[in-house]
Amino acid sequence: MMAFCRLVSSGLLAAMLAFGLVAAALGAEAGGVSADVSQGTPMASALDWSIVVSGNQTMTEARLMTAAHEELELFGTQGHAASAIDDAAFQMELAYRHTGYPAAVVDYEIKPEARQVVFQVQEGKRLLVRDVVFQGNRGLSRDRLLALDSTIKEAVANRQGFPYVAETIDTLLGSIKTLYLAEGYLHIKAEALAPEAAPDRADSEPISLTIVIQEGLRFTVGEITVHGDIPPDLSAKIAAITNAMRGSVQSLLDKGSAQSSPDGGKAYQRRQKLVLKTQLRDCYENAGYADVGITVYEELDDQKGVVHLFANVDSGKPAVVNEIQISGNERTSTDFIRSRLKLEPDAKYTLDDKRDSFSQLYQTGLFSSVDLHLVDADDRDSGKKMVQVEVQERKAREVYLEPGWGSYELLRLKSGYKDSNIFGSGRILRFDSAISTMGRSLEVGVSDPWFLGSDITVGLPFHYRYRTEPAFTMENSGADLYLLKTIHKNVTVNMGYQYSKNVVTDIGPDVDLLGLATNYNTASLTGQLTRDTRDDMFFPTSGYRGNVAIAIARPDFGGTISYNRLLTGVRYFYPLSGGAIVGLRFNTGVILPVGSQQSIPVGERFFNGGENSVRSFQASQLGPVDANGDPLGGTAFSTYSVEWRKKFTQDLAWSLFFDMGNVAPNRTMVDGQSPLGLDTDTLIQATWRDYLSDFRSGIGTGIQYMLPVGPARLDLAFNPDRDTARNEPDYVVHFSIGMAF
Repeated sequence: MMAFCRLVSSGLLAAMLAFGLVAAALGAEAGGVSADVSQGTPMASALDWSIVVSGNQTMTEARLMTAAHEELELFGTQGHAASAIDDAAFQMELAYRHTGYPAAVVDYEIKPEARQVVFQVQEGKRLLVRDVVFQGNRGLSRDRLLALDSTIKEAVANRQGFPYVAETIDTLLGSIKTLYLAEGYLHIKAEALAPEAAPDRADSEPISLTIVIQEGLRFTVGEITVHGDIPPDLSAKIAAITNAMRGSVQSLLDKGSAQSSPDGGKAYQRRQKLVLKTQLRDCYENAGYADVGITVYEELDDQKGVVHLFANVDSGKPAVVNEIQISGNERTSTDFIRSRLKLEPDAKYTLDDKRDSFSQLYQTGLFSSVDLHLVDADDRDSGKKMVQVEVQERKAREVYLEPGWGSYELLRLKSGYKDSNIFGSGRILRFDSAISTMGRSLEVGVSDPWFLGSDITVGLPFHYRYRTEPAFTMENSGADLYLLKTIHKNVTVNMGYQYSKNVVTDIGPDVDLLGLATNYNTASLTGQLTRDTRDDMFFPTSGYRGNVAIAIARPDFGGTISYNRLLTGVRYFYPLSGGAIVGLRFNTGVILPVGSQQSIPVGERFFNGGENSVRSFQASQLGPVDANGDPLGGTAFSTYSVEWRKKFTQDLAWSLFFDMGNVAPNRTMVDGQSPLGLDTDTLIQATWRDYLSDFRSGIGTGIQYMLPVGPARLDLAFNPDRDTARNEPDYVVHFSIGMAF
């Protein structure tokens, strides 16, 4: 689905919702049952009936009418049925009971001749609970039981009476029983005594609620015995399963601590029957017994409080994959699906191979559903199995159109096409283009996420880019060849080769020092390590993204210039109380000439400042400048940021930030000249000498409005240490799409 369409759809949806809310409000006024807040007074209705409420002392007619609004509407639209009024009275009673009036009764009378309904309210006494008293809870403490309902716990702790609501108390009783069962009390009973209220008790006088608990015995896990077919190679694994269950309250799948009973046993839970069966089934299926049958039953010793578990196993024959049948694939080739399966014909079946095959097919991203199951190939006793794989394919082709805005580029538009399954092979073909007031680009590439049947991605993109920078114009075209592999969860390694032809024009008179190359080729070996644990790409609230990238360019690789480049950085996000977030950002880079290379062409240098770096500067304007004020760039840079963010609504957020950064070499001059135009040794020395100096800063605030393509962001940043010699601005306003980091 195109991003632009998503953006338009979001706007239309918001307008429709707003229109709907207004219409609903107008409809409620025009067609619903209206309430007059004066007691005992008829309330006019567009349905030409009057509603009268009497006897209500603490709850207004308007509130009662709101509680019974739907039922009263049905009364007017469905033939004035008495059942609707009966339901309306019940809803009014519920409104009272939810505020602490357990004895409230709402009666009614329908007067067809007068076209009138009269509700008579008997509120009764309001019950407020000041304390909850537990009786019979020897095994679990009062604090632990109160913690099952945070609202009740807080009210009791602060000595604040809370309304007696039967549903709330029933929910608490259910939670108490569940907790006791989890602790091994299989015969637990819990009930709340009916609240006692003296006839002369004032409504404001709270009562104590008593909950009586009959714990019964606390049962622990006793012997676990497995009978039936036990192959010699599984005896040790079965013993490990039974020993682990006896030594832990919770299953191997859900490990946790448990309270020991006086005799040293561990609490028994009913679900441990299912846990034992599941663990044994997995054990046998991983050994190839696909048709294993397991029956588990329990015996309770009510004298000792011990539960013994017994399992009977019928292993069946070891399974061998005889054939693999694949269906549902209209576009994806059968050979590709087979290449992702761990199960193979004439090989032993295991549950792990089945699960891995299922996972590998889903990870391709080509299928919306995958069904993988076994059927008998011929005679069940032979153990031969047919693996039936049924898939449902996703749409593989996607077209997108994504508008955007930047404070330097102004309007920009991205568009593209992606086919995730060319020739049914799982390979990816992409066309991406972008255009803005400052440039244009086009990239065409193909990638194979399953290179030579492995989990390594190989890609070959070709690109063309043209962009006008503040100090020059850059045009380049070339190609990359890369290998990408996920080596751990959220950790990727990227290695490759890059080649590009570069033409630099419109260079300022002082920028192109010593006649540096303006028409050159770069050829480099690259490597990058990335770890990304952020919970959201557009507006992360936790996690971090860190990366290290290197590039080594040499004429031996096919280029005309030589350099070593290092880039590294991290973005870290930490949630604070109240829904706020603090974000930290550090980026730095160094590029230095090597061999006979005397300096770095302006097109390869680092520039700083702008909407995504130090926001108190316009794009690339931070750092050394020439006599005309055009930026010179540098061979090193650093950027630091601290940002506080908070969402006020689902779509609107506010931020406060502090940015700091530099470009090196900066103020160092050698014989009145910039080190950028001198020899290699002088440039390297000046780069390291200025690497930690001449930092410029920005402090400001911003607002963000969430869009499907990323947040629309408006930032205002001030320069607290403005350098008038460089004509640095007092403040800068940026409007762009996407967060600064």
